[in-house]
Amino acid sequence: MRKIKIEIKNKELLIKIFKTISWLDTLRWSVEDNYNFINFFKNDLTNYEKVLTHWICYITDRQMSFEIVWDKGGYVFSELVYEYSRNKNKSPEEILKEHYEKYRDKKGKERFRFKSNTNNVTFASRYVTNDYQNIFQTLEVLDNYKATIGGNEYKRNLVAFILHFIQRFKGKDDLLVRVACALHLLTYDLESKRANPGRILEILSSKKEFEEKLKEFKRTSTYGKKRLWCCIRDYKKGLYNKIFNNAIKELASDDNHANKLSDIWNNLPMDQIELPGDVWNNSPLFRDNLFADVLDLNSIPKTWGMPRIVREIYNQLKNNKEDIGDFYPEKFDITFDFVPRMCNKKLCNVCLFGKNGADSICIPTKDKYCPVALLSCGYIAECKEENCIVKESISREICKGGLKRFS
Repeated sequence: MRKIKIEIKNKELLIKIFKTISWLDTLRWSVEDNYNFINFFKNDLTNYEKVLTHWICYITDRQMSFEIVWDKGGYVFSELVYEYSRNKNKSPEEILKEHYEKYRDKKGKERFRFKSNTNNVTFASRYVTNDYQNIFQTLEVLDNYKATIGGNEYKRNLVAFILHFIQRFKGKDDLLVRVACALHLLTYDLESKRANPGRILEILSSKKEFEEKLKEFKRTSTYGKKRLWCCIRDYKKGLYNKIFNNAIKELASDDNHANKLSDIWNNLPMDQIELPGDVWNNSPLFRDNLFADVLDLNSIPKTWGMPRIVREIYNQLKNNKEDIGDFYPEKFDITFDFVPRMCNKKLCNVCLFGKNGADSICIPTKDKYCPVALLSCGYIAECKEENCIVKESISREICKGGLKRFS
């Protein structure tokens, strides 16, 4: 099969885009307030219970307000996880069914939703019956897969599951991708939208079958895996990285063992994480205008989304040993905040990539928040005048949105 190569028309501008996106992403994760907190039903959950709650919340995070997912969904699922983690006498299916109910909507139509058993909180995700299958498979596989950490065997524990695969494939150059593949199998590899935990356990335990699934996973890693990559990203940086590392401490045999496992996890290369594809980074308003003078858009297959595009052009620059700073593909996820605030509102005259750059709103003051990051993405970050790319205007007049074009 002929390998398709995207034609880069202006490498210098592309590098400037990468560095600007990287600057915004750094600010995104510099302050915990820039992230959305889960509404846990109890304050004394263990860290590994918080991680599994976070994972299940992302299963249901499809085509609906993420605030509802983290608020109502977080409350219900944290209660479910709390019982799942501590009540080993009940099967995963029993516990899940206790938090799932049939009801009738205002029009009398029969529907399903997740529910709390300690408070009057319900959560109906957009694809609730499909989500049920993903959650059921996750809970069943974790209940039956033996993960040994520091001589101790763990079940029903997502962090232990991840650490098990880190130990199993330690030394592999693609270790993070292998962990991602195992997590994809755990939750999202359903057969005709039906859970099949027994078959998944066979694949996870078989060296040959896992390697076959890994090849398939690598071929499709930039397509349809948004929630998977979001979770892995969260466990690698920001608030949930702290929670994840604290969960490791809860599982490891001693501090030395915990530090070794944390070091392995934290040092896995970020450029193995794919950009979570969504409507924001795939918006033609953003993509086509930003890359108009940078890439030959006609050389890009129509079926390629931004995750595949960014991965391809990143690999080209990396293979040519170009200086792209600390950029990696996942950083383009700032579009989740950038596009609805800037592109959709056509604020081109104050945009980092616009004709005038952001000079008109950049008022450098060390004891104030950066107005550019706040307006562009809603990020709260202290102003740092030294080596600021906004002051250097490296991204000015790259995007063609808002400018009159003449043929």
